[in-house]
Amino acid sequence: MTLKLERKIETDSTAVYKSEVRKHKNIKQPKKTIIRNLEIDTTKLFGLWSQDPTGPFADFYISSKSFSVVDFDGEGIEPYIIDKNNITVFYGNLVHNGIITLVENDTLKIQWTGSGFETKYLKFQ
Repeated sequence: MTLKLERKIETDSTAVYKSEVRKHKNIKQPKKTIIRNLEIDTTKLFGLWSQDPTGPFADFYISSKSFSVVDFDGEGIEPYIIDKNNITVFYGNLVHNGIITLVENDTLKIQWTGSGFETKYLKFQ
């Protein structure tokens, strides 16, 4: 049911995905991590992060040298880029861009490009 003031919007998720991939083809993955023009405190950024810290494992690990998605084969370790508060991570053949909006105590918030909302992560112990 659609109210008079609402509009029903349908999207083709495959087309959106392909559009996002096309936008990132011109970004070349660096051979090593690049951290420059910092607007965030990286000492608070480095570590294990999870959207659900009560879960069995973290979502990702970030250090001064690499970003890695926590996976079972350990093949997800990649260099990344932080420029000011913008983060670019590489996973598989995909590039993910985001803006770090908060890194305080045990909380990290990133607004990933294309998501329209902030993702909140908590330090994983």
